[in-house]
Amino acid sequence: MDLKPHAKLTATLCILLKITIGVTVVAVLAGFYRYYSYSTLPSGVDANEIMLPADHVNDVVALVQIVLVIITGITLLRWTYRSNMNLRALSGESMRFTPGWSVGWHFIPIANLWKPYQVMKEIWKGSHKGISTTHSLVGWWWALWIIANYIAGMAINSVEHADDASGYAASALSFIISDGLDMILYVVTLAIVTRIGIAYSQNIVEQTGAANGGSADLRRSAEERDL
Repeated sequence: MDLKPHAKLTATLCILLKITIGVTVVAVLAGFYRYYSYSTLPSGVDANEIMLPADHVNDVVALVQIVLVIITGITLLRWTYRSNMNLRALSGESMRFTPGWSVGWHFIPIANLWKPYQVMKEIWKGSHKGISTTHSLVGWWWALWIIANYIAGMAINSVEHADDASGYAASALSFIISDGLDMILYVVTLAIVTRIGIAYSQNIVEQTGAANGGSADLRRSAEERDL
């Protein structure tokens, strides 16, 4: 099993989450700008025939958001995979999910409504290594994930049905709510990743050597723990 250090990937994910939170704050502000622009649009102006500066701002911010969400999402899945793999080898705790399925369950319809929560809860428990600790934060994280995705779908749908200034203003308000929920979700995700990272560093023995020998040292550490 090719184990790799956990701390560096955790730090990278935390940085990406902080950047994503910052961009989401900008998205909320851009949403208010768009809402104000359409709310104050003169009654004689056809909203379907114009492109306001606020629309350009929101398009740019949305593009940055999409890129960041893809990069951060992939990194989160990599972190989940590595956390599961390392904990299976080094924690001594019984792990129900394999590294592959810890990621794979995110892509299985219906099951992805609860399995990823169970995966994260298992990683939480494994990193705390038998220490009594509440995992309620993981429950809040997953509830926010489901709600945020539902609201995002409603926001996208509101754009498709907008046909006048008031409709576009309502759509902007929907995206403000959606981005606000996303921001809270990213903050909670950052809190979970940070706390798991701290618990992992305190409770899991992970010996890393030179760049080329790190994996070998991790394997040796796992073997020593099994003796």
